[in-house]
Amino acid sequence: MTGFGRASGPVGPARTGDVAVRSVNSRFLDLTIKTKETDASLEPALRRVFARRLQRGKVEVSLRLKRSEAADGVAVHVDEALLDALLSRIDALAQRYPIDRSISLRDLLAIPQAVVVDGGAETFSPEEAAAVECLAEQAATALVAMRSQEGAAIAADLAPRIANLRRRTEALSARREELARNVAATLRERVKALFPDLTIDPARIEQEAALAADRADVAEELQRLGGHLDQFDDRIAKGEGAVGKTLDFLTQEILRELNTLGSKSRDLTSTREILEMKAEIERIREQVQNVE
Repeated sequence: MTGFGRASGPVGPARTGDVAVRSVNSRFLDLTIKTKETDASLEPALRRVFARRLQRGKVEVSLRLKRSEAADGVAVHVDEALLDALLSRIDALAQRYPIDRSISLRDLLAIPQAVVVDGGAETFSPEEAAAVECLAEQAATALVAMRSQEGAAIAADLAPRIANLRRRTEALSARREELARNVAATLRERVKALFPDLTIDPARIEQEAALAADRADVAEELQRLGGHLDQFDDRIAKGEGAVGKTLDFLTQEILRELNTLGSKSRDLTSTREILEMKAEIERIREQVQNVE
């Protein structure tokens, strides 16, 4: 599910912090934490917070810390050998081509590895680490709230689709005995058409017709299908916690029952109905994969 959250505030007496998180749809949790190398020791705390609050989505978390006062022990390293080689090369090129030899300070700072500022790894007190974790919790809460709004919209879209599947399931259930009788009648007619001059024991024909009707009976499949739809409705109605993976599993089970119904169907009307139900559950499945 998509969403965004942000929280800012003090991190100890000498720092302020900003935690921003954004997420897009994904079937699984793909969590990326972005911090400066000097703040890498805070990454486990951030990962712990968001892994606990989220179960799905491609989630990107960024932490920015800013000092309110200058840090001690900052060292600036200039690669003079690199600069000498570069300037020498520019002089040589200037003799061959009409280029400007002058280089500004901004140009020097743009050269990779020419100027390196080394502040060393930052150290954080337990209180400062706790403050960063608190900001992460606030950002996660904002993200979850936005995702909850999207989830409510998805639930409003899914409810009538499930109701549609339920109506179609009830229609199939109402015709179940009729379809079984049609299978038996079709078997009798085919036997008579194939062997018009052959005397066949009527009891044997009835026995085979009964077996064919029993094999084509879909009572169990319809019962399981109705149960899965009930569970789906119940999960949406309660809206408790993360339900995305459960709904994803239920859509797979619903599709499995529909495939079995389709393989047993010998009636054109029922076959068309089942195909439309399969198309509907595929649309539901696409939506469910975005649900937390």
